[in-house]
Amino acid sequence: MSGPSYRGGRGLLLTCQPGRGGLAVTGAVTWPGRQAATKSRPSRRGDPDQVDTTAGRLPAAPTLLVRRAVLASEQDVVALLREVPVDTLEVADLIRQRGVFVLADLTLPLSARPVAAAAVRYERAAGTAQLAGIGVAAPLRRQGLGRRLLTGVLTMLRAEGVERVYACAGPRSAGASLLASAGFVGDRGAAQPGSPSRFALVL
Repeated sequence: MSGPSYRGGRGLLLTCQPGRGGLAVTGAVTWPGRQAATKSRPSRRGDPDQVDTTAGRLPAAPTLLVRRAVLASEQDVVALLREVPVDTLEVADLIRQRGVFVLADLTLPLSARPVAAAAVRYERAAGTAQLAGIGVAAPLRRQGLGRRLLTGVLTMLRAEGVERVYACAGPRSAGASLLASAGFVGDRGAAQPGSPSRFALVL
């Protein structure tokens, strides 16, 4: 099995080659992990496409909500994920496949610019998903928005029946720290020097 591709950038996560997200987990792990004690709650009963992430977090922005992206916000999502990077053409396809999630102001239209975005590639037959990348608007970084988005995405994936999530991140990077804080476990024996580390999480 060939390793994940490494294309640099300052995004929180790095892209892996599509369809090659396999990872031998080094130990038993379930989600939420020990460090992910606070779990987002659904915004309202019967609405699986939105997750309220405001409880106890960022009181200055109480209306932020994790939801699926719409095509009208495609260019904003592309800009947020450019540093990961996720291919521009793939973003539109993933939006149509309901594989792009955004953290956005609940009071604004669906087409309004989100503050963060995450791209997910589904392997529905296998019950798995690959977290291709997370991007946060530059002026709003280091405020916990990436973690809020990731927590909401994992909540929604789990509700859909996804059993395992894979991701890649640079060694000792912000992305690696983000994944570890959510309970992901790295495959320590798979990474080559200078290449991304691979992570997995059982939901």
